[in-house]
Formats: sequence, C-alpha cells, structure tokens
Amino acid sequence: MTLSRSLLSALFGLMLPLTGGAALAQQPMPGPTPTPKLPAVLRDARYCELVAVHVTMDGLLASVFNTLGFDDCPADKWNALTRVELFRAFDTLAVVMNGPRHFIMDGISASGDTKTGEIISVGGIVMAKRAEVGLSLHQAMGPSYTEQTIDRDTTYRFDAGKPIFQLTAPDGAVYVMQSYAQIVEPTLSYADLPGLGAKLKPPAGWSYSTRTPDKDLLLVAKGTAIVIQDELKNTYQKVTAN
Repeated sequence: MTLSRSLLSALFGLMLPLTGGAALAQQPMPGPTPTPKLPAVLRDARYCELVAVHVTMDGLLASVFNTLGFDDCPADKWNALTRVELFRAFDTLAVVMNGPRHFIMDGISASGDTKTGEIISVGGIVMAKRAEVGLSLHQAMGPSYTEQTIDRDTTYRFDAGKPIFQLTAPDGAVYVMQSYAQIVEPTLSYADLPGLGAKLKPPAGWSYSTRTPDKDLLLVAKGTAIVIQDELKNTYQKVTAN
C-alpha cells in the first residue's frame, strides 16, 4: 500500500519536494547519547520535524521526531535532505518534512515517552522522538481546521503578560497556537501573528484573535492532545479542562 501526496499533506502539512542535496543516513549517536537542553528563550525558537509514516492494521501510525533541545534546524542541513535517503533512513513508505516551525509557548515540560523518546541523527541533524500519531484514513484526509489526536504527555506554559494567538470554533472551543510554520509562507514571522486573521480563510463561524492573559496559561496533555492546523500549517492545541 502506498500513501498519496495529498493524504500526507492533509495529515501533517505540506509535503516538501525533497530533491537535490547530499546523501544522509539515520545514524547511531556517537559516544554518549546527548541530552536535549531547551533554549534559554523558547518563544519564537526555530525547530523542524521529520514524520515517519507507517501503515498498520489499525490505520496510519506516524512517529514524530524534532530538533528541540539540540539545535535550531540549520537551513543548510535541512535543505540538503533528499526524499530517497529519508525513506532509506527510516525504512518506511513515507517521510514528511514538517518545518521550519517556531514555538509560541514560553515553557515545556514533558514526561513518559514524550520526554525520553529515541534520539537519532539524520543528515547531521540530531532529533528526538516526541510523539506518535495514530489516525484512521478518514481522519487523515480531513482538511484544515480538522481535529487530530496526538499521543503525548506535555504541559505548555504561556507566560502572563505575553500575547497568545487563538482560533475559536463555532461551538466556542478555543485552540491556542503552539507553533507557526514557514512552510506555506516562508517569510511568516512572529511579528505577523497579531494580524494573521486577515490572511486566514477559516470555515464559517471560526474566528482568529489575540489576547494577553493576566496569569500563566497552562495547556496540559495527559496522554493525548487535540490539535488543528490552519491553511498555513500553523498548529493550535485545544484548551480542555485539566
């Protein structure tokens, strides 16, 4: 069974054309396994992800690896990754390049597999496994503004006095932006986010807004998180009762 480009685009965002560049390999870490260290300032920190997609009896299963805590996803190494070598590195049917992205939160704490996932090196880029995504074909083919469930144990902290950017659904559900993407719109920056609503074209009844909380906002995922993406591949997590 093969996965279509349109299916993968719906799953994780734009599937970038992986052409040119030098060969790479998923390599064992030389010497002691490095310990990820969060950047001193997390808000607007750049990162990238590789998403290895597998087909199982229960549907699609994707392993998400990202660069958080190791480096800021150097553009030269990221742009050098090739489709053929990525497939070879992960020994799977499809690998999606998800990035560059920039975090919006001010702090992250993690536990379980989210904290201690496998650490790998791909094309000289060090990454750790941060989540597994299990989706049915029906979920995977959903358009932007469609909920997806992510397996992870995390707490995202948004500091009081700093802006947060959110989508509100017709039923009143609120989704707070956790990262913005430079995939569809490479020049998108943090400074553009307050006015992003003018660029988005969500379904009827949805709205985009900016607010500044007067106390820290904590988005807690205990095993799972519900996320959506807008048409620019910016990602938002649903606010749920803790």
